[in-house]
Amino acid sequence: MHLIPERMARLRRSLELALNQEWPLLESTKRRLVGRATLTSIPEGVGDLAVPVVATVATDGGENRLNLEPIRLQVLRVADSTGDVFFEDFIAQSLTSDEILRFFFKSNPRLQRFLAYLELQWEDLLPQSDFQLSHLLSMLRELMEWAALLRLASRPPLKVLIRDGLLRSVLLTEKVFARMRDRLEEATKKHGHLLVGVAKRSRVVNYLSVAFSISDTFSGGEPSYIAVPPELEREAAPDQYRWIGSRAMGLLHIARLDHGNSVPLLPVDVAVWQGDRIPEAMGRLHESARGSFPVRGYPQPLFLAHEHAHLGGLEVEVLESMMLEQLSIHDPAAARVARELRLLGKRIAEATRHDEQDEP
Repeated sequence: MHLIPERMARLRRSLELALNQEWPLLESTKRRLVGRATLTSIPEGVGDLAVPVVATVATDGGENRLNLEPIRLQVLRVADSTGDVFFEDFIAQSLTSDEILRFFFKSNPRLQRFLAYLELQWEDLLPQSDFQLSHLLSMLRELMEWAALLRLASRPPLKVLIRDGLLRSVLLTEKVFARMRDRLEEATKKHGHLLVGVAKRSRVVNYLSVAFSISDTFSGGEPSYIAVPPELEREAAPDQYRWIGSRAMGLLHIARLDHGNSVPLLPVDVAVWQGDRIPEAMGRLHESARGSFPVRGYPQPLFLAHEHAHLGGLEVEVLESMMLEQLSIHDPAAARVARELRLLGKRIAEATRHDEQDEP
């Protein structure tokens, strides 16, 4: 497709008109933020007590697929930043949603205990919308991540619990989410834990961050945060992301967790029942993100949890070999063909890499 001068000029005019229509809303948001939002500095040192910070992460959906056509499996793993693997299991993708949930529930004592603790049945997990149905495996990853958080919350000593993502969900049914919220509130109040959610990105915060940049709200480069009023979150959020109310258990903030203008602004949720502990929560997060690597200002426990949940190349090799062993038991001929195809794919991939290296 050629970008001829006439077409480029037409696109520029169209872009100018569209921005002229969009800009008034952004300007309105900016004025409302400047008038209502208060930038709060994060305290340096929130007490002498050393409080452990523990994050939980589920294996990313893009890295956990094992394919030996026509067999399609996913590996679901949930780990925390201490290296404890809370959950690890295979999930078959060729089943219906109720079959996946029924078999998954029957084969996993940990999930059985979790739902019993919530006083729920496996049928309560069944998707209630087409959106939830199309994201069933993502829901299972999220469910087991919440389960890991709840197990950590149910035990002393005092600690900061970080969810990889905000304290909200559109994937879980409202009944499951509400019951889990109640149990987390009970457990954190009993043991004194802080519960926060930190996301790498958020459509709401991406939109509002533009307004913050315009108003130079965070221009000082100091660790600080600002609360996002619920009405502004509703205004900035697309319809499917409007999680205020029954879909959220967090108070949304935008925070810079370390010194420097290059440190990213992150969306941070603090549990709604811990509104009086927001300065403490931000201070603990700041301590966990100071000089963090490889991205400054992002809590280091989340990086560690990602490392423990990640499926590395050697692990994938081992799991694929396990699949071939099991396939050999069921159908030796099919296993032989699958092994040949797997080796062929590796040879082609290696040859392609060598060709790329030889190019000038």
